[in-house]
Amino acid sequence: MKGYLRSVLFLLLCLALLLPSFPVLAEEEPADTALKTELLPPANLSEEEKNALLSALFQADIATQREAIALRLITCRELTDYYLERIEAYNKPYNCFITLCDNATEVADRRDATLAAGEAKGSLFGIPIVVKDNIDYEGYHTTNGYKKKDEQIAKDNAAIVDNLIAEGAVILAKTNMSKGAQDARLSISSSVGETRNAYNIDLACGGSSGGSAVATALHFAAGSLGTDTNSSLRYPAALNGCVSLRPTTGLLDRDGIVILNTKRDTPGAITRTVKDQAILLDTLVGNGTYTQNLNANALEGLRIGILKELSGPVSSLSSRKAGNLDKEILATFDRAVEELRACGAEVIEVSMPKVFTLSNACANNTKKSVNAFYTAFEALLKDNDIAAVIFPTYLHAPQWRGVSESGTLKVYEQNFVTNVKILAPPLGIPEITVPIGTHSRGAGIGLEIASLRNNEQLLLDMAYSYTTQYDHRAIPEGAADLYAAYGGASLSEILADYRDFLTTPETSVDTEEPLPETTETTAGSEGTVPDTAPDMPSSTEPADTGKEMPSAVKDVLTLLIVIPVAIGLTMTPFLLRYLKEKRRNKQ
Repeated sequence: MKGYLRSVLFLLLCLALLLPSFPVLAEEEPADTALKTELLPPANLSEEEKNALLSALFQADIATQREAIALRLITCRELTDYYLERIEAYNKPYNCFITLCDNATEVADRRDATLAAGEAKGSLFGIPIVVKDNIDYEGYHTTNGYKKKDEQIAKDNAAIVDNLIAEGAVILAKTNMSKGAQDARLSISSSVGETRNAYNIDLACGGSSGGSAVATALHFAAGSLGTDTNSSLRYPAALNGCVSLRPTTGLLDRDGIVILNTKRDTPGAITRTVKDQAILLDTLVGNGTYTQNLNANALEGLRIGILKELSGPVSSLSSRKAGNLDKEILATFDRAVEELRACGAEVIEVSMPKVFTLSNACANNTKKSVNAFYTAFEALLKDNDIAAVIFPTYLHAPQWRGVSESGTLKVYEQNFVTNVKILAPPLGIPEITVPIGTHSRGAGIGLEIASLRNNEQLLLDMAYSYTTQYDHRAIPEGAADLYAAYGGASLSEILADYRDFLTTPETSVDTEEPLPETTETTAGSEGTVPDTAPDMPSSTEPADTGKEMPSAVKDVLTLLIVIPVAIGLTMTPFLLRYLKEKRRNKQ
């Protein structure tokens, strides 16, 4: 009997060991989405290949630059030097900066050391960013547009700058701005003077975050920070062909920022693309999810309202009569509306006759007036079943800069009709501007999208959906690619080809052979940069070229072999006993 029990227990043990691997009964292990490979060594590029890579950096977005660092095609120091070289070559006529941070290359070197140690992470790791000079960066002046004084040196970082650094950014410079952030038309500081438009140095660049907008447009950094009281992010961004989102008031921490209006001020970013805007907003809010949730099909079936009073003449207001509105701006806006419809949106005209009265009533930011305006705006969206309203960022012809014969600034002698201060600042709602064209004078033209509070994701999705299909951003001609002679492939194409190169069987990244040609790579090829780059270090596992038997088949065959063996072993004592008893009976 004891032998029988031992045999049964042995059979059960065999089954217990085998069942977890049986494909029908086994519990599936969760997929490991993180690649667990060692840090890649630096790419061994020839001088010509390196120059081609530097050319591809021109106008490259944040995600692809960061992936180039992850694949070790370029170092953080090289990327920082690349931007500093552009600033040295082109900044003088544009005058974007109050201070260049002399520790930028040292910080970049530290980032490279961190990467080499396998400890690098962050969506902005090694990415150079510039910061408006009313935002604190430890050890550097915060002039707020006034002359430099020793007592202006920041002892700590602004909260949003800490967020940038936590994600691995390299702070490259402090950008020029209007004095006290009080001029919307120009960015003239007491420290360095006036910043000029990225497309035409005879045009005003807008204020007060003009230095940040022009620096971003000219590709002096991957992106920039600014602040907005009434128009200071979106107006200069539009004039210089950039994207900027004024977030819901209070969404971002204002600690370490010189405040002009406690009820209205908010920091924000200026970027060349909507995706870059989402990446920076994720960082500024701290661990945001805007980038990973971007929806390129957001406009399909979405109802949008053209806010009539902000999109054409208003006869009751002298400043907004037809003669004061620029025809090019209106025509460009009309074309953008048709493009939105082509993207799948249902666009209708809506009217809010009291919009100016309600907005002006909020001049003192009293709770009663703000609530009345917000209630009316909510009703506008609800009654018309629309998700957001659209209108031109500004309606006047881009303004000529300079001083007139009378000694006054020319901008104050020209029409100035903007829409950026009407809704978002008094209501505290989010509002984004995206490029929709270029004026014949050279400046960019912007489309404004506004919705209810905390609808940043909706605005980013709408802007992303539109700009994915219609990219109207023009590259400024006055700050060309310094490595254009070596150019050809985009950075995305180079990354895709290098990934293919790494995954080719029996290929070593230390090879002296040149990298593969990139001209045949398509945007949809395998290995293109993902929407959100993983934390570094990042690498790619070698491709498996063997034809190994599927694991499920191996499990079944193993079960078919082992179970009969186990049963045989279990039954052997009984068979032997039976044969012994049979022989004994014969005797």
